[in-house]
Amino acid sequence: MLFHVTWEFKDSSEEGSRRSLKVFASWQPPAGAEFKGFYGSADGSGGVAIIEADSAATLLRTTDPWTPWLRFTVTPIVPIEESTAIANEAAAFRDAVK
Repeated sequence: MLFHVTWEFKDSSEEGSRRSLKVFASWQPPAGAEFKGFYGSADGSGGVAIIEADSAATLLRTTDPWTPWLRFTVTPIVPIEESTAIANEAAAFRDAVK
């Protein structure tokens, strides 16, 4: 399953920044999580990632180490071809209801 994950820094103190960078230097994503894209915001306020995870629990294992410093928003996503097909199915269903 694909997830669009954004984060904002909630501890931007120098101490918090140093500690989070030290932790990040030793961190690896858990088994079952693959980062498809991973970006920091140019204004330094946070970032965004596209993560493929085999379960919600795996995604939690991916984000939970960072909760002292980051606030996350997680949205499940599907490829546009699939979401467009589903939207067409839904429209056809609504059109069939008289």
